[in-house]
Amino acid sequence: MVSAVLHDISQVESVIRDLIELARPGELRLVPVDLNAVIRVTIRQLDARLSHRKVTPSLVLPDRLPLVMIDTERFTQALLNVIINAIDAMPEGGTLTVTTHAEAGSVIVDVDDEGVGIDPALVDRVFDPFVSSKPEGVGLGLVNARAVVEGHGGRIQLSPRQPRGTRARIILPAT
Repeated sequence: MVSAVLHDISQVESVIRDLIELARPGELRLVPVDLNAVIRVTIRQLDARLSHRKVTPSLVLPDRLPLVMIDTERFTQALLNVIINAIDAMPEGGTLTVTTHAEAGSVIVDVDDEGVGIDPALVDRVFDPFVSSKPEGVGLGLVNARAVVEGHGGRIQLSPRQPRGTRARIILPAT
């Protein structure tokens, strides 16, 4: 019973955090950052969830990557939303692969899962508020991720992977 209550509290906290992020006005506090370091910290934050869900993280992060100008706190929250979606899409476990590379003045982050993929009925609406394929989902995580990424001058897109799964691609301008 305690576990169920803690789960519900976590869900409520997540919804409130997403609503606050959507409503948060103000300037981004941009600093030059090694995106690979942010990814490593974010994955460490999710160690318990990854282990519990039997998801193995695979990080493909090159040693030399251009710096990006980001608000670390806000971008980390957006990245958490994307990675948690990927974890949740793999109810039987699997591999979560996070890859970075530089291309044409941009730094690209790919988050690949081996999950169930995007529901075809929702594919055109995944970034709309309150659209979710999860029974307990509220549909604000990807909305927030998109707002934060676009606020940093970047873009985010989702695409199906073959034979299964989804790729979330975040493209940010390099400094």
